[in-house]
Amino acid sequence: MEQENNHYLIFRFSAIGDVAMTAPIIKAYAQENKSSRFTVVSQPFLKPLFEGVDNVDFFAADIKKEYKGFTGLFKLFLDLKKTKPTHILDFHKVLRSIFLSLLFAICFKPVIFIKKGKRDKWKLVRRFNKELKPVVPMIRRYELTIIKAGFKDLKIYESKPKRTIDKSNDVVSIGVAPFAKHKGKTWPIDSMEQVVALLSDNPKYKIYLFGGGKHEISVLSNWEQKYSGVHSVAGQLKLKEELELISRLNLMLTMDSANMHFASGVGTPVISIWGATHHYAGFYGWGQDEKNIISDDISCRPCSVFGNKKCYRGDYACLNNIRPFMVVNRIDKFIQEEVQ
Repeated sequence: MEQENNHYLIFRFSAIGDVAMTAPIIKAYAQENKSSRFTVVSQPFLKPLFEGVDNVDFFAADIKKEYKGFTGLFKLFLDLKKTKPTHILDFHKVLRSIFLSLLFAICFKPVIFIKKGKRDKWKLVRRFNKELKPVVPMIRRYELTIIKAGFKDLKIYESKPKRTIDKSNDVVSIGVAPFAKHKGKTWPIDSMEQVVALLSDNPKYKIYLFGGGKHEISVLSNWEQKYSGVHSVAGQLKLKEELELISRLNLMLTMDSANMHFASGVGTPVISIWGATHHYAGFYGWGQDEKNIISDDISCRPCSVFGNKKCYRGDYACLNNIRPFMVVNRIDKFIQEEVQ
């Protein structure tokens, strides 16, 4: 049953990939419930993720500047209160969002918190007696949080974004995003460079490199100069422009990273490389095919949900055991089967 004339305030401040995962859920439920209003509260630069649906608004909350610290949070609460929400959905459930949610609860606004399933994830990543089985995907957890507010279950997590691959073009466009936030999720950069070098040998492939920050921009600019058919867009595009480019690609090659979720949100197929983390923890890209995961099934893996823990072995074998030719072969196979 449609929730008429309600205004749902949704908190999710970070991480970038997690915010990106909320977008297809929020948009889908907004489109199905047009008399309700949804306002996403998150980092300012992530606004483009939520554009395109009339009853989805975005509140830019810069928690490092304007809304920094305790006094900043209280100011954020007062500013959000002016939007007159009827319900609060906490998709984050960290101290910051809990504090804001409780302030709204004091004002008699219904608050619904996400259930993160931390215990199930701990069983997956503990060093001994692992339970290597899938937990509830995070995109489903976001959806369940909305359902608790009284919405009909649309089962968006089971669906796939609409995508038609253009097979008429002789040029195959491939995006490469070689970086991730944590070491446990980042394949050795020398290995990725070898992949880019091998792909550049194929005149039909046009490679776009994605990254951000001075170090990443420098690395990718160097690759652009060294290899033919390779173009770095790192540091050159705003997020909206980056999403538009990704939507036109035939394929993205990423880590377990935000770029995987950006590509998933616009319906672009992804081949992803996984190290210390595991897609069983629930953070796989929406609608992506598990056959496009590249990983090594070493017994100690996964050792981390987010890739931020020290390697149990100390050598990151889960990443180093993946060789460049394995990645190139997977890309070539995908292109042959899906594009050409």
